[in-house]
Amino acid sequence: MMKKMYQCLLAGLAALAILGLAACSQSQSGSESAGKDKKIDFILDWSPNTNHTGLYVAKEKGYFKDAGVDVDIKLPPEDSTSDLIINGKAPFGIYFQDSMAKKLDKGAEITAVAAIVEHNTSGIISKKSAGITEPKDLVGRKYGTWNDPVELGMLKTLVESQGADFEKVEKVPNNDSNSITPIENGLFDAAWIYHGWDGIMAQSQGMETNFFYMKDYVKEFDYYSPVIIANNDYLKKNPEEAKKVLQAIKKGYQYAMEHPEEAADMLIKNAPELQSKRDFVIESQQYLSQQYASDKDKWGQFEAGRWNAFYSWAKDQGIVENDLSNKGFSNDFIKE
Repeated sequence: MMKKMYQCLLAGLAALAILGLAACSQSQSGSESAGKDKKIDFILDWSPNTNHTGLYVAKEKGYFKDAGVDVDIKLPPEDSTSDLIINGKAPFGIYFQDSMAKKLDKGAEITAVAAIVEHNTSGIISKKSAGITEPKDLVGRKYGTWNDPVELGMLKTLVESQGADFEKVEKVPNNDSNSITPIENGLFDAAWIYHGWDGIMAQSQGMETNFFYMKDYVKEFDYYSPVIIANNDYLKKNPEEAKKVLQAIKKGYQYAMEHPEEAADMLIKNAPELQSKRDFVIESQQYLSQQYASDKDKWGQFEAGRWNAFYSWAKDQGIVENDLSNKGFSNDFIKE
């Protein structure tokens, strides 16, 4: 769901990346040539950003090579990362726990194997002049929506948590690649964003905003987003290899936690289109480097209670039909 923030960006490059996936005829466990590290595809959720920095640090610092793997970080086609992983076209990718709900409910063979960010840093942003400082203030205002059932279900719960009438929130289609521009242009008053990217982008552009985290009003919304997912069949057949890959990634994020500016430059090196926005990228990285984990040794680990709480909410709302307790995540590959 939240990945929709990045739609319409770098679509041509994404298509080329997927053509490359098809051309290589890769199995779930990757390809290997004599004397070379095993090549493993890793699919991003969208264009490179500071959610992904640890991956590029692992590449630049040689952590993947030390693990005996050659991880190829690829752009995705629009809205298709999970499908590629489910169908065994690549072993690993980035996704979101909220978006996994309906996939798991239908029996998708994927598992979240690492939490990139420890707590949910998404929330509602608005121009300061709109006077929206908490969920109830959305009543009578225009909210930019993707019309996603999970998104709207969460917004309804947020507004009603303060006794306000959700039906009085005006829902306006949000078809932009980011939510900051249409808010600034007055197309709608508020939207759901990740603070670490769009929120800091707004600040860097001098836009005066209000922002509140969803998790501060509904505890069930402190779920994991984004996460690294893996194909279940791959994990069963290649448990040691999967652990090597994830331990290398873990080292990358730990390094980014301790060296945010250097890590940001490694991201920019691999995504040169960000060079013109270096100050913004560094500011975003400084924020996220403090959000990846409160204890760097526990980076990537899931708490079952928090994972289950969101899916319990989803079932209560009728968004999913099945009990997804303790399903769809594992700490087995991220723990030392």
